[in-house]
Amino acid sequence: MSEPLVIVGNGMAAARLVDELAKTALGRYAVAVIGDEPRLAYNRVLLSSVLAGETGSHEIELRPADWWRHRGVTVRYGYRVTEIDTGRRELKIAGEESMEYSKLVLATGSTPLRLNVPGADLAGVHTFRDTRDVDLLLTLAAGKKRVVVVGGGLLGLEAAYGLAKAGAPVTLLHLMDRLMERQLDAPAADLLKTLVERKGIRILLNASTKCIHGDGRVEAVELADGSRIEADAVIFAAGIRPNIALAREAGIAVNRGVVVNDVMQTASSDIYALGECAEHRGTCYGLVEPAYEQACVLARHLGGKPASYPGSVVSTNLKVSGVSVFSAGDFMGGEGSESLVLTDLRRGTYKKLVIADGRLTGAVLIGDTIDALWYLELIRTREKIAGIRADMMFGRALARPSKAA
Repeated sequence: MSEPLVIVGNGMAAARLVDELAKTALGRYAVAVIGDEPRLAYNRVLLSSVLAGETGSHEIELRPADWWRHRGVTVRYGYRVTEIDTGRRELKIAGEESMEYSKLVLATGSTPLRLNVPGADLAGVHTFRDTRDVDLLLTLAAGKKRVVVVGGGLLGLEAAYGLAKAGAPVTLLHLMDRLMERQLDAPAADLLKTLVERKGIRILLNASTKCIHGDGRVEAVELADGSRIEADAVIFAAGIRPNIALAREAGIAVNRGVVVNDVMQTASSDIYALGECAEHRGTCYGLVEPAYEQACVLARHLGGKPASYPGSVVSTNLKVSGVSVFSAGDFMGGEGSESLVLTDLRRGTYKKLVIADGRLTGAVLIGDTIDALWYLELIRTREKIAGIRADMMFGRALARPSKAA
């Protein structure tokens, strides 16, 4: 008889885990997926494309209902797990229901941060995190409402781009001196700012939000320097926080995230965690690729096969506000490293490769990212690059021409 394995969370990490389990442990577990979003798992990365009208909401679904059914998976979406009873190995679900488990996987993701400033509770203050948020923002854009987006990281840029393309006048505020400071160096961030501004988005850097004004609903945003921006709505997109409430209340060890070992196991032996809610060796990744790598390791472990997660080389490879952006590894460069830089402002491209000890250790690309995955492979494998160093800036095709050529 199959063991009952329950996954809490029906996002991208859960979908990948189910896919990997079907390859490594088919029939061993009776898998159930429970999530509080009222739809099947979808590609959260494409939410801004839905907001911008470039992709339909139905098109971002990761797998159709038949895919889950054919793998024997019970999917219950629109259900909220309220409690984990570790002693009885039972989940409590809103509505007085319960479900037993033998193995439990927490894939509860993250929650959006809301700034603790006066006026943050006014009507018209929203976040940008799921399809329900997209529906609200589409309504704002359709009404040509003036929107202030707080946060110049990936989430904020994506929200600003989608709103602007959908027709809303947008001002983006960022506390730091450059956009996406965790993923880009200063020249790359400057170029990205220029390219985003060309799309009609007003960007203010070093902008600290002091308060939100309004009589019942949003009317303006006041900054720490006293300046005031008229607005009909405010979108908080200033980051995410691992969703650890269930684990913490159940007495499972948490820090910033749910603490896991190298097989994604928590301090409770039959409970695992992966994705944005998990903390491995002190790191919460908050990115898709590490979640997928964790899902592969966990599926092998649950299938009785040797597996170990060493951590991930963090990379970003996305279209940000319609601009192709890639960064990976130690792109800032430390002592003893050297940087190769190629900039073409007219074409809107920037490329920086960081080399240390004869290996590629970091990279940043803006505009032209066609060789991003090759650079990522070189960083991950730590391959010696002496033979291709002179040409690698110009891409794989030139640095490693095919034998046929």
